[in-house]
Amino acid sequence: MPLWKQILLCLVVVLLAAGGWYFYQQRDSSGGALVGAGGQGGGGGGQPRFGPTFVVTDAVTSDVEKDQVRSVGTVKVPRSINLYPQVSAVVTEVLFKAGDKVAKDQPLVRLDDQDQRVALDLANVALKDAKSALDRAQKLADSRNLSVSALEDAQSGYRKAQIAVLGAQIALDRRTISAPFEGVVGLSNLSEGDFVTSSTVVTTVDDVSTMLVSFPVPERYSGRLAEGLAVKATPASQANTSIAGKVTSIDTRVDPAARTLKVEASLDAAAAAAAGVKPGMSVVVTLDFEGEKRLAISALSIQWDRNGSYIWTVKDDVAKRVPVNVLERQSGQVLVAGEGLSEGDRVVVEGLQRLRDGAKVTELGIDPGGNRAAAGADKSESGAGNAPATVAKGG
Repeated sequence: MPLWKQILLCLVVVLLAAGGWYFYQQRDSSGGALVGAGGQGGGGGGQPRFGPTFVVTDAVTSDVEKDQVRSVGTVKVPRSINLYPQVSAVVTEVLFKAGDKVAKDQPLVRLDDQDQRVALDLANVALKDAKSALDRAQKLADSRNLSVSALEDAQSGYRKAQIAVLGAQIALDRRTISAPFEGVVGLSNLSEGDFVTSSTVVTTVDDVSTMLVSFPVPERYSGRLAEGLAVKATPASQANTSIAGKVTSIDTRVDPAARTLKVEASLDAAAAAAAGVKPGMSVVVTLDFEGEKRLAISALSIQWDRNGSYIWTVKDDVAKRVPVNVLERQSGQVLVAGEGLSEGDRVVVEGLQRLRDGAKVTELGIDPGGNRAAAGADKSESGAGNAPATVAKGG
């Protein structure tokens, strides 16, 4: 084919493409759907005309903005100790097993105490003799047959005998290792016949009547933290379990390295025990901070382009493009801020594809009470090729 024919053919193709593009733009700018004007039973098709774009709208509402903080914390209890003996001796009896709930002063381990019992008996005998000597001295002193110094010596001897009994009793009591408070005991490697010293760990005792969780919070929230603030804790072992709690204490200093503030919260002990939470476990702590009241719109109404997010509002059957800033995404709705947008405005949620600024629109599915009504299901052949949000009138 000669070169001039190739050039001519290219020009024709370009002109056809430009004409099609121009026709498409003109049709979109009119904001309407192409509607056939042919009557029923007629053989000839009427001339097409342009009409308003059919859209579905929703009202702008309001909701409170929520700022949520999630932090990994560590579970602990208010009292948790390693139990040590006060003396070195041989174990004669172990009175607990791991996991037992024990009361305060309940005996857990008994050590060999034969020598201490003998010493206590001797001290009691000496106390009895000292008491008898003091009674005799008192009678003699009353009859003025005993000097004052001798009476004082008898009184001193009796007091020393009392102290000796007390010392022997303390030494005997130290041969029994008891729980210092009510709680749950842990594992132990002790058995009868073991020799323990003051550095031997007998067992652990945890006060599980209250569960605490310690977690860091970013410093920017320090001014919004307060005692009594509700929290939720989710253990790593049970992601679907949520344990309620509240903030009980807030540290007075911010960690300069991590820029976080240490916070402690108490958890529901019964719920934590049911979820299998133990001291030392990690949990995800969630705090919800109430924010300002914001405008809320359907998530379907948000559109994006190179300039950012925007929506289409409808007033007096005219579409208007309104730029918005997305503040927070919630379930099914979005909190936004936009100039000229107010509560009660109508925003387009369906039929967005063919809208242009200033285009005429018709709202579908809104009854006088503000509820969405069912739209007509029948569509003509002339509307089958339009976008989903555009509805054509049937013949």
